[in-house]
Amino acid sequence: MNSSSKIDILTRVEGHGTVKLVREGGKVVDARLDLHESPRLFEALVVGRRFDEIPDIACRICSICSTVHKVAALQAVEQALAVDITRQTGLLRELAVQGGQIESHALHIFCLALPDYLGVNGVQELAAHEPEKLQMGLRIKKLGNLIQETVGGRAIHPFNLLIGGLGTIPEALKLQQLKEKLAAVHGDLAESCDYILDLDDLLPPLAMLPVCAVSGGPPLFGDRLITPVETVPAASAAAWLNEQVLLHTHAKVSRFDGAAPFMVGPLARLTLAMPAKYAQYFTNTSISSSLKARMIELQLAVERAQILVDQLLDDGLKNEVPVIAAPGRGQGISLMEAPRGALLHSYRFDNNGVCSAGDIITPTAINQGAIAVSLKELVIAMDGAEYEQIKKATEILIRCFDPCISCAVH
Repeated sequence: MNSSSKIDILTRVEGHGTVKLVREGGKVVDARLDLHESPRLFEALVVGRRFDEIPDIACRICSICSTVHKVAALQAVEQALAVDITRQTGLLRELAVQGGQIESHALHIFCLALPDYLGVNGVQELAAHEPEKLQMGLRIKKLGNLIQETVGGRAIHPFNLLIGGLGTIPEALKLQQLKEKLAAVHGDLAESCDYILDLDDLLPPLAMLPVCAVSGGPPLFGDRLITPVETVPAASAAAWLNEQVLLHTHAKVSRFDGAAPFMVGPLARLTLAMPAKYAQYFTNTSISSSLKARMIELQLAVERAQILVDQLLDDGLKNEVPVIAAPGRGQGISLMEAPRGALLHSYRFDNNGVCSAGDIITPTAINQGAIAVSLKELVIAMDGAEYEQIKKATEILIRCFDPCISCAVH
């Protein structure tokens, strides 16, 4: 007789979801992910709104990911209305996005994932058993927040990032202070990197899935999707991702035109562009290597933020005002890398600059197919294990993807 049971609350993930474990004669034979947080219909909310309202609406999709959603929406609107931004605006936006990367990766590594590796149940127990590691992570996360506040006005739902520019240009003194804080965090990063890269995998080896990432621009920016074997231009990306509505989830699911699911996120990005000095840590790569990938990306994000601050200070900050955008007909598509993977924003406007269609494809929605495949492979790899062991392993596996369920059900 078949039976099923649910892990009712997936812990240490953003949003609400469950995993259904299917048993046959007492043996777990399948595991299925269900993202059941209520849909929020952002793609319908933007229809009928003026072009200058779109970025502020879109960034409300998520608090953790709000900066990258804001910048992706800004880029799509500017492309649709033929608005060209200055080099300074581009550098400041990139700095804000790197701040979001730092914040999100530090949060995941030290608050969501590390308890699994230390055998504790959450942040409270982590604070009791390893307070120094938790404090180290929180210091790094705070720096990511500060970067977003300095450029965007606040860490969540930044208001200073506008179509065509910024409302207020950060003072050189503020950037100099950021430079000093970025330099000061190197000790924490080096210690964290040594520790995280030396951790043993908690899951059995699972086959590496096909990977996909954004390319063609500075880090985390681009105009195409790439895989090991093909390149998909931005104009074709939505069709290639092929989102569909399925009954088992409140998020759309990418179907990739019938091909095997692709995985996006830190491990996918590093698989496609691995810095040579880190290659030794990925000789037997599987999804459980994602924590190491996030740690490396966290270090790369801090290094990139330092470069951006230096460029801005060397150029000399100019008191620029935003480029004026005139209402008009057009369509714009923006591809970016959010902390959890590839992100697409696309908007179409009528002659009055009013939105007539919106399409947003998020990393967790793309990753649903990869998670489903990985869950099935995990059950096979743990054949014969006790129910509680498999239950624990499925939660760890899903945390490897660091799902942002709120983004997925946008």
